[in-house]
Amino acid sequence: MADSIVIPSSFRAIVMTPPSRVDSSLMPQIQQYIKQNKLHDFDGHRIIHMHQVEQIDSSAVATLLNIIQIAEKHGRQFLMCDPPPIVRSYLEIYGASQAVEGRVLSSANDGTYHSVALDFVPPYVPNPKGRLDIYADGKVRSYEFGPRSLNEIDPVDLNNHPPKVPTRASRMEIHGEGAREEIKSSGYVYVRKHNCGCGATHTTFDKLHQLHGWFRGKGFDFRDVELWASDVPAGMVTEKMTFRDRMHYDQFQTLLKIDSAWKDIGAPMEHIEEEFYYMY
Repeated sequence: MADSIVIPSSFRAIVMTPPSRVDSSLMPQIQQYIKQNKLHDFDGHRIIHMHQVEQIDSSAVATLLNIIQIAEKHGRQFLMCDPPPIVRSYLEIYGASQAVEGRVLSSANDGTYHSVALDFVPPYVPNPKGRLDIYADGKVRSYEFGPRSLNEIDPVDLNNHPPKVPTRASRMEIHGEGAREEIKSSGYVYVRKHNCGCGATHTTFDKLHQLHGWFRGKGFDFRDVELWASDVPAGMVTEKMTFRDRMHYDQFQTLLKIDSAWKDIGAPMEHIEEEFYYMY
């Protein structure tokens, strides 16, 4: 990373990074953590990184509203960073969508945040168990969620933040027959668009076809692999790789790191646009 991230001395905040499941079993724990550490009266902003969240329920919405009220009590800001669609949907169901209006942030491509409300917003740094970070006087103390209490850990290293993280859209709320229902995705789709130009379309197509053959030769079990040559606009070749789920895609990325022989094929990897989708 080009520039080291410096925490402003004036920045005071409680930043929460919840785990994947945010429901009635987790909410009492969070409230207990806050009470044990007397954080209700902490004069600072409240920021929640929602990147890891894949499941949420009504109790979580109630807790969110409570956190907003606490921030407002101190005249501070509440921000919710990169919430997945399932979170926005539940906020709408329980009539709380207005409460977060203007308080939702999306990260830039490098994973940082720019907010008109705050001069500094810490980037998202993953922690599967969930983490609470307390910022004051240019420093940060970090606590990992434990079964019964917060466990202090090494301060979060903001310089280890990843680039823009895909928003988890593995679950969606829809209107079913007379009621809302939740559906799960049936696959994860990775699309690469190669803007190669008309003169290189055939060469690009051929190299990518060889590359896909290499993948299959390694025994990687894609759900599907497709290769498209564009009609309009001209000069574009597109790959579509379908995986069982996000974890299956991560296994594919691991294969590419372990065995780099695929680079010998010379498939062009410049001028690429990448897109990621959950399939329903």
